[in-house]
Amino acid sequence: MNIAEADYRISNNDKFIIESSIIVSLWDEKLINNFHENLNKVLKEIYEKSNLSFPNSKKLISLCFSGDKQIIQLNKSYRKTSSATNVLSFPSYSRSKDALFLGDIIFSIETICREAKRDNKRINNHLTHLFIHGVLHLLGYDHKTLEQAKKMENLEIQILETLQIENPYK
Repeated sequence: MNIAEADYRISNNDKFIIESSIIVSLWDEKLINNFHENLNKVLKEIYEKSNLSFPNSKKLISLCFSGDKQIIQLNKSYRKTSSATNVLSFPSYSRSKDALFLGDIIFSIETICREAKRDNKRINNHLTHLFIHGVLHLLGYDHKTLEQAKKMENLEIQILETLQIENPYK
């Protein structure tokens, strides 16, 4: 990706700094704008429902709005699989003087669109759900066991419900 193909945005509130890199040739501007307009509301719900316990420091999250090509490369490197997925999360927990860097979240628009069409979901609702899912991974939630999966899914459902987004696990 060269610089001309990317858009960079920073969203900042009293608890979070979100840095976004968007491959503009893949992502619809209206979808990205809608996502960023709702970002503070979504982050507020994640913060409240997950009982986030990192007081006195902002939380920094890096987002990459990418596609299947980059996701497949990352999957090969880090997960030893050569398939695309909708979202990948890479926790960090490194601290700077200004913020606690929680990690990176990478989205693939092609997979997100395929899934939304297959499951008859609105793309922006599916993206919001995947963002919540990714942030929860950065906060230490996982779904490797049935018990972990239920806990994470229930939290996602609670957050989505307050945002008036239908339960994606129905």
